[in-house]
Amino acid sequence: MRWRTVAAAWVAVWGSLSLAKAQPLLTLDEALSIARQANPALQRVWLVAEQAENNAAPGAAGLLPQLSLSMGWNGSVANTRQQFLTNPEPVIRKGAQTRQLNSGVQFRWTVFDGLGQWARYERLLATSEQVASAAKETQATLLADVAVAYYNLVRLEQQRAVLEATVAISEERLRIAEMRYSLGAASRLEVSRAQVDLNADRAALLRHEVLLAQQRAAFNEMLGRDPETPFRTIDTIVVDETLTLEALQEAVRRQNPSLQRAQAALTVAAHTQRELAAQRWPQVDLVAGYGYTNLNSESGFMQQSRTHNFNYGFSLTFNLFDGFNRKRQIENARLSYQAAQLQMQETTQALQTALTQQYAAYRHYLALVQLEQENLEAARLNVEVALEQFRLGTITSVELREVQQALLQAEERLVSARYEAKAAEIRLRQLAGAF
Repeated sequence: MRWRTVAAAWVAVWGSLSLAKAQPLLTLDEALSIARQANPALQRVWLVAEQAENNAAPGAAGLLPQLSLSMGWNGSVANTRQQFLTNPEPVIRKGAQTRQLNSGVQFRWTVFDGLGQWARYERLLATSEQVASAAKETQATLLADVAVAYYNLVRLEQQRAVLEATVAISEERLRIAEMRYSLGAASRLEVSRAQVDLNADRAALLRHEVLLAQQRAAFNEMLGRDPETPFRTIDTIVVDETLTLEALQEAVRRQNPSLQRAQAALTVAAHTQRELAAQRWPQVDLVAGYGYTNLNSESGFMQQSRTHNFNYGFSLTFNLFDGFNRKRQIENARLSYQAAQLQMQETTQALQTALTQQYAAYRHYLALVQLEQENLEAARLNVEVALEQFRLGTITSVELREVQQALLQAEERLVSARYEAKAAEIRLRQLAGAF
């Protein structure tokens, strides 16, 4: 029968539109990999993290000695007249040249400063970890957004197939109305209504095509590639229904990047306190050096001089009074540590709240998917029956349109419910540090 033909055509439309075989398939894993490698914002934060890692070095903390080399050469030309007591005749030199070469090596090593160097080194390591955790947090947010956007494209593709199927049903309705009108079993108004509804369905499909094209371009931008890059997505949304709240809570405690960043900030504040407290102790430096001087002169008492010298010792520096600045800095560091503790507590509570809310939404969307699946099966059956009744003339075109709209709404609700459930699953995995 004709309605069976329409149903088969609707299935074919769904398959052809979702697969889009003329374009290369882009899986979610491939999209995430591209985003990791090509997204400019993500690359920028990882460069900052790499800089922080480079700064977390023993030399930057002052743990290693310093060795410097200095060298200089100078010369002069002078006209001199020298009168000596032992010689009544003056000594006159014109264009007398003097050349001097100086070089030296200086070694300095801070061997004690109240363990401030070690505290500084630990602070740099914690700062590097803090910046890396912030980069991981940015990456997790971006990749979760990519995953949500990917399944949003899948949803839009499925909705386009639904609209295509709706157009196919409207075309069949118009054909039946024209046939009944030609047989004198229907009025011209019925044909006009069918034509108007068909045009409205086609217009809705065109508007949806515009939205789909915009979302595809935005998705390519998220991946850091040309907005016009062609691709196709998978044609189904499969939701993992096995997530449990207990497992997610444990994963959040172990690997959530926001929590790791807050913990690193607390560690930085603790080592900053130690570093400032070390300034109360004296600083002891070991010093050693070697110098070489070569002097050549054509005038004066000394014609040539060469000097080699080696010096060594230690220096002690102790700041007796600095206008209470050190006391003020230590107090501010203590306050910063308390603030970091509060931030840690706030982050933990916020994550627990977000996890509880998102998990509740996840479970409700799973139940909604099941409910909408049942509604869709009933709506499809209603359309099949209504099309046959309309062909036989037992219902009006208005009644058929109502049944058709109910099917469209049921399809869209099911697609949206699956997408929302998948989005909730993705956000849960983001909180658990899975990206």
